[in-house]
Amino acid sequence: MEYRPALDGVRCVAVYLVLLFHGGLAIASGGFIGVDLFFVLSGFLITNVLLTDIERYGRVRFGRFYSRRARRLLPAAVVTVVATSVVFLLIAGVVERLPLVRDAQSSLLYVANWHFLHAQNDYFASGVSKSPFLHFWSLGIEEQFYVVFPLLLMLLCRFGRGRRVTIAGLGLLFALSLLAQLHWAGADPNHAYYGTDARAYQLLAGALLAFALRGRRPRLTLRAASLASGAGLIAMLLLGSGLVAMSVSHRGVAATAAATLLLAGLTWSEAGWVGRWLSRPVPRYLGGISYSTYLWHWPVIVVLLKLTSLGALEVTAATAVLATGLAALSTACLEMPIRRAPRLDPINWRTVAAGVGACALVAALVVPPVLRSNQRPLITTAEDAARPAAATARLRLLRRHQHHLARSRSNRRARVPSLDWNAIAGSNGPGRTCGAQDPQRCVVVPGHGLSVLLVGDSHARMLAPVLISLAHKYGFTLSLNALSGCPWQADISNLHDPPAAQAACTAARGQWYRDVLPKLRPNIVILAEYARDNPAIYGHTLVRTGGSHESLHQLLQATTKQTLAQITATGARALIMNSILVSSFDPLVCLSRVKYVDQCDVPAPSHPPFSDQIYAEAARSIANVFTFDINRIVCPTEPICHPMIGPLPVWRNFNHYTPQVLIHYQDQIWATIKQSGALQGLSSS
Repeated sequence: MEYRPALDGVRCVAVYLVLLFHGGLAIASGGFIGVDLFFVLSGFLITNVLLTDIERYGRVRFGRFYSRRARRLLPAAVVTVVATSVVFLLIAGVVERLPLVRDAQSSLLYVANWHFLHAQNDYFASGVSKSPFLHFWSLGIEEQFYVVFPLLLMLLCRFGRGRRVTIAGLGLLFALSLLAQLHWAGADPNHAYYGTDARAYQLLAGALLAFALRGRRPRLTLRAASLASGAGLIAMLLLGSGLVAMSVSHRGVAATAAATLLLAGLTWSEAGWVGRWLSRPVPRYLGGISYSTYLWHWPVIVVLLKLTSLGALEVTAATAVLATGLAALSTACLEMPIRRAPRLDPINWRTVAAGVGACALVAALVVPPVLRSNQRPLITTAEDAARPAAATARLRLLRRHQHHLARSRSNRRARVPSLDWNAIAGSNGPGRTCGAQDPQRCVVVPGHGLSVLLVGDSHARMLAPVLISLAHKYGFTLSLNALSGCPWQADISNLHDPPAAQAACTAARGQWYRDVLPKLRPNIVILAEYARDNPAIYGHTLVRTGGSHESLHQLLQATTKQTLAQITATGARALIMNSILVSSFDPLVCLSRVKYVDQCDVPAPSHPPFSDQIYAEAARSIANVFTFDINRIVCPTEPICHPMIGPLPVWRNFNHYTPQVLIHYQDQIWATIKQSGALQGLSSS
């Protein structure tokens, strides 16, 4: 198949659809389908390359194929990852950079899609969308596909005994992948988006199109070909605009059909208006550098959003200029010289080994020391510029509460010490649950006398280490039913979570209280969770399982009382931890960026969350329900809270205390639990 300039124009359409979408333009809210167009086009072109080998040589020249792929893709990818890592060394603190190590490594090893799939379903990986390496997920899918596809295609062609068998085999794989897409769209939308199994149908659609057209004279008229390509392009633009309301999965299936129609029309003839327009010098050139444009556009957007307060239109325009300029430079100075180097032609497998080895070495030896460096950022970001507002609020509070000033003066200019940022940021605490068949699996510390059960979400995991330490100290039994993102109230679902996570939460709460709690027979059930009572955030995502017409606050009030009644009906006492002090910024990130501890002081919220009012009312109205508060322990200088207590950071992110600081204050926490009245009449040792 000869070179067709219009297909470079198709690449141009695809990459700028993605760029407009990532820039945040409302008019391109469906622009992510540019990746779908890339997949179909890539499957079409690569299949033609492989079939040419099979027809001419009777086999696929694997060394040549993989060498060409390595020379085209790896140099630009390595340079992009290294340059992005260096830029983030200059603009981000070490706490922000630590999660990027795995992101960059998985990108260099072309498994980013599976890495980000796991991260998207991980409650604690909240910054996934801010990773400058996120866009490598699509490149991971392509390269995983092309590791397997050439061998599969050669085997089908050699042993399939005819063209029809080969097409049938590819068609079966296409159908299976499409079914996987539709299945995962309901079971786990993140898997539907990132999973190679759920995305392969788009590459296979291109492969099937190559088979359908290859070696056959066009039977369509010029007018019919022009209509096909025109309909395909218009459909792609409509789907990319978001004017048509569709789910992400269905939009991807429709985009695959539109892309196939567009490519079919252009392959039959480029003489129509679409072919002529896409073959013009500008779209053809931009399509030729589209790979590098794709590599650079997302890091540019992430950096711009971090450094500036530009709106979507300004960010998109600046990204188009910067990413295209970087792509042009990369293509001319790096990619094309390597792709066209005649010395590399005879050493195909050594070229592949060198490319893969370079990626592995950079992933192992370059990325970690750069991103894990304790160097403070040298460039002020928009977040830093916004922090004076918090500082102003802090000073107002200091003036209003002068008696706290002397108490905190000794810490005001204390330098931020050298810390194990990775250990602190990752100190989530243990998570555990159990079933009716194995209730003892929930027991983390076996003891005697008093039996304590801790139930809740990531805040229960935060509290677990100090309770484990106390259980060892006082000899009581401690059991744990903690699931991140899962409130302790029964019959609540968070629609923001994947369906599998919602099902796990449902099983760990209402059903668990009925079937497992009576078997554990705790004296006290300690309940801890993040306050999800902001209607602007949770008003439409936190709902009663099975549905209801309650407002968010009505839902929380009703399910809290119902769950407490269910717990106390077993004879256990319920002890609710009040909501912890949540910061308006991440104190640990702040500490990693500044020199002095007091630069990250946290003003305490002026009003407690609505959830605490619910807990207090429940303690007054329901027998054997108590509350306790640890905020005054970790913030003795309230309303100004210091981000460090001695050598220990107080917060590991904006809404979790560090387990280390809670263990430091374990005696005060135990005394507070006793003062709640929940232990009265029970043996605690």
